[in-house]
Parts: sequence; C-alpha cells; structure tokens
Amino acid sequence: MKQAFKLFLATLATLFVFVSSYAQVTTSSLEGRVSDKDNEALIGASVVAVHVPTGTKYVAIANDEGRFVINGMRAGGPYKIEVSYIGMATLEYNDIVLKLGDPYEINPVMQTANELAAVTVVSEKSFNASKTGASASFNRATVENMPTIDRSIYDVVKLTPQASVNKNGGVTIAGANNRYNSFQIDGAVANDTFGLSASGTNGGQTGTNPVAMDAIGEVQVVLAPFDVRQSGFTGGAINAITKSGTNQVKGTFYTHFFNQDMIGTTAGPKGTNRQKYSNELSTTYGITFGAPIVKDKAFIFVSGEYYKKEFPNVYNPTAGSYTKALKSEVFDEAGNSLGNIFDTKMADAMIKHYQKYYSPSDGFNESYGQHTVGTEAFNLLTRFDWNISDKHKLMVRYQFAKADKDQYGSGKYTYYFNNSSYKQANKTNTFVVELNSRFSDKVSNTFRASAVFVRDRRTTPYQGANIYIQDNYTINMGTEYSSGANSMSSDNYTIEDNLSIMKGNHNITIGTHNEIYKFDNLFLQYAFGGYTFSSVADFMATTNTSSNIYQFNYRYTDPTLTGGEPLWAAKTYAAQFGIYAQDEWKPNKNFTLTYGLRVDLPAFLNNPTSNDPFNDRTGMSASLAQRLNDFESYVGQVPNVTPLFSPRVGFRWFLNDSHKTLVRGGAGLFTGRVPFVWISNAYNNTGMEAKSITVKNPSTASGFPLTSNPFEKIVETGLAAAGGSATINTISKKFKYPQVFRVNLGVDHEFDNGLKLTFDALYSKGINNVYFKNLAIESNSKVYAVNSAVAASNPNAETKYYSVDRQYYAIVDLANTNKGYSYSLSLMAQKSFAFGLDVMASYTYGHSYSVNDGTSSVAYSNWKYNYGVDTNEPELSYALFDIPHKFMAMISYKTPMYLGGLQTAFTLTYTGQSGQRYSYTMNESADFNGDGQKGNSLLYIPTAEELQQMQFVDPADRSKFESFIQDDSYLSRNRGNWAPRYGGKAPFEHHFDLHIAQDFFYDKKSGRKLQFIVDLINFGNMINRNWGIYNSSTYNLQILQVTKLTKGADGNMTPTYKFNPQEISMNDFNSRWRCQLGFRLVF
Repeated sequence: MKQAFKLFLATLATLFVFVSSYAQVTTSSLEGRVSDKDNEALIGASVVAVHVPTGTKYVAIANDEGRFVINGMRAGGPYKIEVSYIGMATLEYNDIVLKLGDPYEINPVMQTANELAAVTVVSEKSFNASKTGASASFNRATVENMPTIDRSIYDVVKLTPQASVNKNGGVTIAGANNRYNSFQIDGAVANDTFGLSASGTNGGQTGTNPVAMDAIGEVQVVLAPFDVRQSGFTGGAINAITKSGTNQVKGTFYTHFFNQDMIGTTAGPKGTNRQKYSNELSTTYGITFGAPIVKDKAFIFVSGEYYKKEFPNVYNPTAGSYTKALKSEVFDEAGNSLGNIFDTKMADAMIKHYQKYYSPSDGFNESYGQHTVGTEAFNLLTRFDWNISDKHKLMVRYQFAKADKDQYGSGKYTYYFNNSSYKQANKTNTFVVELNSRFSDKVSNTFRASAVFVRDRRTTPYQGANIYIQDNYTINMGTEYSSGANSMSSDNYTIEDNLSIMKGNHNITIGTHNEIYKFDNLFLQYAFGGYTFSSVADFMATTNTSSNIYQFNYRYTDPTLTGGEPLWAAKTYAAQFGIYAQDEWKPNKNFTLTYGLRVDLPAFLNNPTSNDPFNDRTGMSASLAQRLNDFESYVGQVPNVTPLFSPRVGFRWFLNDSHKTLVRGGAGLFTGRVPFVWISNAYNNTGMEAKSITVKNPSTASGFPLTSNPFEKIVETGLAAAGGSATINTISKKFKYPQVFRVNLGVDHEFDNGLKLTFDALYSKGINNVYFKNLAIESNSKVYAVNSAVAASNPNAETKYYSVDRQYYAIVDLANTNKGYSYSLSLMAQKSFAFGLDVMASYTYGHSYSVNDGTSSVAYSNWKYNYGVDTNEPELSYALFDIPHKFMAMISYKTPMYLGGLQTAFTLTYTGQSGQRYSYTMNESADFNGDGQKGNSLLYIPTAEELQQMQFVDPADRSKFESFIQDDSYLSRNRGNWAPRYGGKAPFEHHFDLHIAQDFFYDKKSGRKLQFIVDLINFGNMINRNWGIYNSSTYNLQILQVTKLTKGADGNMTPTYKFNPQEISMNDFNSRWRCQLGFRLVF
C-alpha cells in the first residue's frame, strides 16, 4: 500500500499544476454563442458582465465558433451584460440573476448599427440550460421567506421533490440515509464526515445548524449531476454559499422568540386531555454586516448569531406517563410490595436501591420529575472578497461555532432518570480560501483549499454503573452507557483545483479533488460498568447476596498497551484522492452532450493494532476459525487501495429554438464515502488496547460485585479475565466505498402563460453498499415460528437458531453487498404572476430498498438492530427511508408597496407524505434466534390455522392476536410469512406551515426597513386540534413477547408467546402548533 500511495502522490504532484477539481459548487457561469441574423459566428465579439452590487467585472471574447464561457462568476445578481462587435448595435441584458451552480446561457443575435442603434434584452431564457439531472436551486428570497422555527437549511431543502426531512433531524435524498449525502458551504465540508450526527452536519449532535440562515446567500440540491466534477455522495449533494459584502453598507439585526404561550395544548381528537406546557423558551439574537473596504475591489461580510432553547420532556412517573403494568409485581428489599406500576413510589425505591448497592460517584443526585431539555449555541462567520483584477477574484472565509445540548430521550416506552442523560458539546472551526482566475478567453481556473476542525465531547452529571431494564418499559439509570468516555476530534483538509479550456464547441475540464482526514475517537461503552435486567422486579431483588442480573458489560483500556493512558482514543488517518477529465460538447445551441471519467482513490494511512492471538486463531473452535478464514477476517488490516471509476454521460436537448421544452438525462456512477466512524470501529475494537468484559447471569452470591468501579473490583481482582468475551471489529481487505449507478430522464416545459412543468424519473442501483455480519455466532439448529408440524408443511415458518461463541462477545465484520436500489417519479408545477403571487406544487412517488440502512454510529449496533429473520443474512427489504408518496405545495404572495412604505408578504407551505416505516418485531424475554441479542427478531404472521397451534402463556392471547392481525391491513395480507423489515408504515401525515412578514420601509430606495415576522409551524393544528398529528420516530413495534424456548428431541426450539403489543405514539411536542415571533432591522 505504501508503494501505491507514494506512486499516486508523485503522479498527483505532476498533475497538480495542470489539473483541477470542482467537487463543490460555489459559483455560477455565463455561456453562449454570438451570431448575426444569418447565424454566422461573430468571432471576437466582446461580452462584458458586471455584477451590479459589487461592480465585479467579467470579460470574454467569442472564439472561432462564436462561443464564449465565463466561469467562476458570483452567484446571484443582478448582472448587467453588454455584447458588442464592430459595426453591430450593442446588445444589453439587464437584471440577469445567476443561480448557484447553474450556467446561464444567452445566445445574442446582433444586427448592424445602421439598422438599430441599441437593443435592450431582459432575458431569453426559460429553463436552466445547464441542467442535466434532477436538481433544485433556491435563492435568498426563498430562504428568507420559508416558514421555520428551527431556522434550519433543511426547511429549504425539503422543497426539492426527491428530498424529505426525516424524524431524526437529517434529510433523506433519493431514499438514502443522510449519512450518504454531501453538504458543502462555500466549498468547505459541512457534513459530519465521521458520522455521529443524526442530522448529518457538523455540530448536529447538539441540535444546532452549521450556518446561520441569515448568512446564507443561495442553496442548491443535486441528485444526478452528470458532471464528473461533483462527487462524494450516493444520496444527494447540498451546496450552499454565504452572503458577501457589496458596495452598499448594509446590515441586519434580528431576533426570534417563542415560549410556552406560543405553543398549542395537547393535540389529538376530541376528548383528549388538553395540557399546556409550563416551561418553554427559545430565543435567537443575530447580526449581519456587509460593506466595501475599497469600492468595486474589496468587501467584507460578518454574521453572528446566539441561540438558546429550553423545553420540557413530559414523560415521567410524576405525570403518570407509565400506567401499563410491568411484567410482575415489584418488592423492595424489606419485602414490601411496590405494586406493578412504574410510579413515583417505585422510582424513589429504585433510586435508593441504586445508591445503596452501586456506589456512584460524589455528586449523585438522581431524580424523576419533569426534565427541562436545554440547547445553547453561538455562530460567528467572517468573509472577505477581493477583486484583485478583472482576471483574478479571491474569497476567504472563517467560521467558528460552539454549542451545548442536554440529550434526554424519555418517551412512551422508554424512561431515563433525569441525571442519567448526558450533555453534548461541540466546537467547529472552518477556514476556506478560493481563487478564481481567468488567464485568457480560453483558459480559466478555480483553486480552493479548506480546513475544518471539529471537536465533540459528552459530559455526564455523575459517574455510576449503567442500569438497563427491559421490562414492558425500558428504564435507564446511572451513567448513560455510551457517554462515560466519549469524545471525538476531526481534522479535515481539502485541496482542489479546476482548470477549464474552451476549444471550438468543446469545453474541456481536467481536475482533482483531494481530502485528508485525521480522527481521534475516545469511545468506551459501559465505562463504569453496565448491568442489564429483564424486569424492574429483578433489579430490586438484586443485592450483594442474591442476584437476577441478565448480563454485565464493561469496557476499559489496558494501561500496559496505552502507555498508562486510562482513556485511550483510537487514531484514524485516511485520505481520498480524485482526478477526472470531462468534455462538454455543444454542436449547436439546442443540444449539449457531457461525458467524462472520474477516478477516486480512497486510502487508509495507518493500520489498527494487530491482534496476533486473534489472527493466529489461538484457542478458537475449528468452526469459528474456519468462518474467520472464509471471510478473511483479521485485526490490523485495512481495505486495499483500489481505484473507483465513475464514468458519466449526460445530455440536454431543447426541442426547438424557443427553448420552451427541454429533454435531459444521463447515466453514470457516483462514488460516495462511508461515515468514518464505521472504519474507526476497527481501530477502537481490536481486542488489544480496549478490552471488553461480558458476563451472562453473574452471581453476586458467588462474589460478583455490584459496583461503579469495575476496574478495581473486577479486573484487578481477577473475577473476569482481561480481554475475555471481547467485541472485535474487522474490515474486509476487499471492502470498497459505496457507489451508485444512477439513471435520470427529465422533461421541462414552459407554457405560453408562464406555467412551468418539470418531470423527473430517477433510478439508483447500489454498488458496494455496506452491511455488517457477526462472525461470532453460528447455527447448528432451527427455531420454529409455531412448531415442527407447521414447519413441515410450511418451511417458511422456521429459521436458523444460533449460538454465540463464548470467547468473543461479537466479531462484527464490515463488508459490501450489491443489493439495494431505489426509484422515483416526480412532477412539479410552478407559476409566477405579475401581481406578486408565486405558486408551486409537486408530487413524488417512489420506493427504496436496502439490506442495512446504517442507522447507528456503532458497527455492532448496526448489526444487532438490523431487524431480520436471520440477522446474519439480512434480506433485501424496504429501507427505513422509503417514502412512497410525497406532496409538496407552496404559495407565496408579496403585496405592492402601500401607505407610502408598507409591504406585506406571506408564504404557506403544505407537506403531505407517507409515515415513517417500522418493523414488526418481538419482545424477547428469551432470545428467539439465539444470536445473543433480544428484540431484533422479526414477527412471524401465522395463518388462522397456524395460530391455533401457537403456544401462549395465556390461551386468551390467541384470539387477541387474531383480532390484531385482522385489524392490521398489512399483517392480514401477509399471513404465513415473516413480516419484512420496515414492512409497517405509520399513518400519512399532513402539515401546513405559515410565514408572515410585515415591512415598514424608512428608506425605500436603499431597502432599509423594520420587519416583523410571524412563523406558524403546524398551522393546521391551530385550526383543528386533530390535524397535523406528528408520529414519533419508531423503528419497530414489538407485538409478541417470547417468554421461553423449549428444546425438542431434534435439538430445535419451539417458542411460547405472550401477546403484548406496542403501538405508534404521537410526538407530543411536534404535534402541537407552534408560533415564533421575529423582528429584523435592515440598515
């Protein structure tokens, strides 16, 4: 690998002077052909474009074909464009606005000066002439007028027909996990490349935004840019640029505010107990300022924003949130009954029991009342633009972001005691510099370099053993199991350069894009030990002399291997190099063909520590050693350095000279990246530095302690061997970064009345998709869904029964699969009216299928929570992010100026889409398939005849289960089969949001004003309390409880069940209407 890496660096050094990259979009361009009325090319015609706000000038001369291209232009406008030629009347284009990433095309037809002295043309363009694949662009006006309280860029992105905001904070594009998206701001990486954030953005774990909305200039979303310059995603790419200073001194001061009086009472049908929040507060203060340093030459823009939010989590024993009976009656140590309801009396007893036996650290002060969740964030951005000359333009930006959030997740079926949560902290520093140069009318260049430094850290209120209770509710106490030792630092360096050469009808581009990563990841789950119990009764019955512990877990670092470092962080160094070449051929003004090839070369620059006993298969069973050999699973290895090729071809074809109808499309490969945390797992979990201890059913009567200091009480005393039952992560040497083969066909048409229709058909086929396999389990028998008799007549009613190798708790291998695909059909209509009204509506139909959606940052969790019939051979099924139907509509209206300086604007949006998918699973008091994990087995849906043979603890449950199946349309249609992963679908959701802005101009000429803003989220719920219901994010619903497994004479297992169904719950906070008031001073 070292030789290959050196060879590539040598090649790269040679190419760097000449080649370039444009993986991120930060600018726009102007192109076209200049001709006379006889369509003869006017060689040498001059094209001068001036960005009016800054006076920035761009100049081009038409070539031998009459063609010109100006790259690296500022997005936005307005622009004034003059086209001149000796003996011809000058053509002047006014009020031209360039979209981010979308070249603007004009094809001037000039006349002799004696025929016409001057011609003024506003615009000849209907559709984006550069568009080949599905995409969307949003200007500053759209960003400013979107209804939003969270002030997230995703509130704008969701207007893209193929994009949807998911319930965990990220955005799904083309049916993919947001971890597979690319997000760039001014060309710098803004997405969480390590992969810890559900939102997919830097700082996303704190719930804050990577950039203030008031600092955003434009946003572009692309799904299929058949332009090899763009890469780094298999979902979609979001490109945003920030504002810049202009020749006008201009700024804003703004604030946004809401509290509990601006939130509706409990949503739901008539008869619901309407409750008002007692404590809710959100405030935002911000300022922007832009000004010239030297007129027409140098400009500065500054943005600063402070945000603070507090809201209550309403689920707690004091509020009576948990009224469903527990598995059994609970008794305290003295034998007094605490009942079977998780209430305040039981919560008090649990706290006392924990403090008495588990010896948490000083500062222990557990409670269970209503929890107030808080977030605080600060964001500062400074941007400098310098027009060095007409040929060279420089941009430099620095951004600092800092945020803290209290992470607390109690819900309908899960409870965390108040101080059993954690606080997430983040600091992010971003530097980016960009130089756009035009060396001649044929050669232009863009150079960009950026550095992004991210620091994430978790803190907890106290240090104590984690208690995890799997009763009819999941109850958590002690230090949150993943937060006792959890921090991450990420350094990302990017260097890219873009060289474009125009030759005749060809625009040739050669480029390179290079990223280097450095990660330090401290992640020790169960850093103070973790005790798992099957019920509250078992927890309360466990003392120093008797125990009902289901499992004990502990992870620590071996000081003899880490230089005495007790909290060791694994280091991962990686890089991704890319080179490409592309030609855009335009034989005439109606047809363009783009074709090119991109080659990406991922490389890992250091190796995990080798584990020689594991690699030598020391002490392993023959069957385990054979499995590891079959999968070439070794600790210390990294994937081979393998080039990934991405050929692409795209076309644009206007059907006539009026450019009213555009047919476009293309096909090609796109190379993405995986969240590096999945790679880092193999550096953290080698079985060397970080040790794992897992003990099934430990007995305190035999001396196993209840403690919050396992290193002293368990490791040093020798109760469990260091490294025993370790969790190991490995990566196949054949592992490759995911790619997607994507085909897109689109049609755009503008009617004479201004109505615009856009149709897109998109198909994506996954290549090198990611999945996880646990090599520590093997199957030598079966488990029946009903019994052996049913399985004899219906072989589908059985599956593998596993056993877990006791030497290793888990051996999770990261591998590839070519299974998985998605498709979508979308139609969008838009129309703008002269009196200030804009309307848009779209509908998207599609499906997405996958083997593993990668919903966790932990490789082991990605395996164990990938619900399946056979968890080691996951079936192709619906993706969690599958959204069959999505409707989107927006109405915007701005009044003319009235009463000498007043203006009113409003925007109403509607989003209607299929509910989130979920899996029908089982609550496994007994591990149904023996894979060592409970709750990850899919439900079997028996026929009516098969149901009569199922064994139930209570025979009455048989008829209850039958009624449940009959009442569920999905289950009733699929009897005699296992429920597929994510086969369930929550109810369809409808949401209306409203934005109102009232302007009071005090300087109309300069646009200075006072603005009052009202944002109403879930506006429909204000009109009808049963409208706008927002369902909680639900991955699975447990329908049956597996109470025990009986081993037959054939060695196979037969289960006994209990009917104990869960149901989808309403998200209380998001289902209520919410109002935010804002004030903005534009000066």
